Amino acid sequence: MKYLIPVALLLALCGCERNSPGPQDNAGGVATTERAATEKAADDLDQTLKGHVGRAGLYRLVRSGGVIDDPSTSTGKSVLKPVVELVRSTDRIPLIKGVQMYLQFRVWPLPEQTGYADLRRVLKHPAMTLPDGSVSTGSDYMIKGKVSASQAIGYTGYGLDEDYELVEGDWVFEIWYQDIKLIDQKFTTFRPDEAEIAKLEPILALGNRAVGQSEPTGKPFSKFDFPRITVGVPNAPESAFPADEAAGNAD
Repeated sequence: MKYLIPVALLLALCGCERNSPGPQDNAGGVATTERAATEKAADDLDQTLKGHVGRAGLYRLVRSGGVIDDPSTSTGKSVLKPVVELVRSTDRIPLIKGVQMYLQFRVWPLPEQTGYADLRRVLKHPAMTLPDGSVSTGSDYMIKGKVSASQAIGYTGYGLDEDYELVEGDWVFEIWYQDIKLIDQKFTTFRPDEAEIAKLEPILALGNRAVGQSEPTGKPFSKFDFPRITVGVPNAPESAFPADEAAGNAD
């Protein structure tokens, strides 16, 4: 509401000026200028919120702060401050322990004055039976998105770390702002053959290779403002896979 009141006041002032009696030298030009500015402000406020998915696919865990209890997630556990590296851009995820499925997201335009935007993160996945016998089909909780240049950039994902998590089917990640769904990304998990397992298992086991973090450019909507980590092994050949990092909450 605080964004609508100034617009309403400007409209009222313009209306008074157009209808006021007496000399009107240059009044038409002033009213036209003010009306144009008011219409532009209204257009800015009415911009449709948008969401964009980037670099969605199969990742491997490079580093983390360990597993913590988290009742808001599907399993009651989450990984603290994960650093992950993109292995393959894909929406098909093989069911191998250690595989991570992640996506980066950008939502805009958001009110700059908020500093942080309250975003709702929803995950829907095939039914899995937890160790306590209960059945989980997803999670739904709030996350904080830091707003800069009217946009919030972040990531979300899920790591297949336990046998009971290796369930086939569709995994759908959603990001909501208030009552508007801005992100809707689906991954499909499948049972890989022996050749796929033999290829991926050594790659997934390469963790603890983070050597530096990139700095954001500060340019609005720049793809280089996605969080990134440079990974590598000292005195070893560069990885054949592109490096990527995303820091935040993850199941």
